Amino acid sequence: MASGVKNGDMPKLATLSKIYFSESEDGSDAKQICFCETIPQLEEAPDAITGSAVDIDYEFSEPGKTKAGEIELSVYYTHTQHKWMKALDKKPGYFFVKHPESTAPEGEEPLLRKFSGSMVTVPGELPDEDWLKDVVKIFRNSAVAESYDKFPSVE
Repeated sequence: MASGVKNGDMPKLATLSKIYFSESEDGSDAKQICFCETIPQLEEAPDAITGSAVDIDYEFSEPGKTKAGEIELSVYYTHTQHKWMKALDKKPGYFFVKHPESTAPEGEEPLLRKFSGSMVTVPGELPDEDWLKDVVKIFRNSAVAESYDKFPSVE
């Protein structure tokens, strides 16, 4: 079974950010899972906790808990890649979103976001091309961590 994206295996799309899946937290076995048109919001702002007091004439609020949330991606890939993606359905692991090299100053690493969760792949619309379009829904179960560390070499 194929594993990850190979050069020349995917359509050229506008986004330069890449999404990887890894079974290990350090990303040492990370493989690029797909190309996307856009990468949606990874987490929402926390819900507000409001309060008031008898001696003040206004309400106040503080940040509360952040919802775990779901991330839905429209993804494009070939038949071989689709089989590999389906094998990852409901498998727990770590997701990495690597932003484009061009967003970082010269000599520095771009922003890398990481979170844990699992995903499912469901059929999407059928484009009139030589690639598949499906929907990947990622069920995030941790906070999104950010770093500027060098991402491990990946396939």
